Amino acid sequence: MEELKLHSFGQNDHIESLKKNYNSLKEKIKGNKFLTEKEKIVEQKRLIEHLKKEKKNSEYNIY
Repeated sequence: MEELKLHSFGQNDHIESLKKNYNSLKEKIKGNKFLTEKEKIVEQKRLIEHLKKEKKNSEYNIY
């Protein structure tokens, strides 16, 4: 039973690290002076899609 708990904690840690990475990249996009507002929106949408894909993949990975 302990192994299952460790596994679930590992997934939570992985998701938390994805969220931290997402937030830091989101702030970099917002702070980028060379992108227009439209380009910033597009980049944020791509970032969100990438995050969703990584979260979905983490549910199926066993590590």
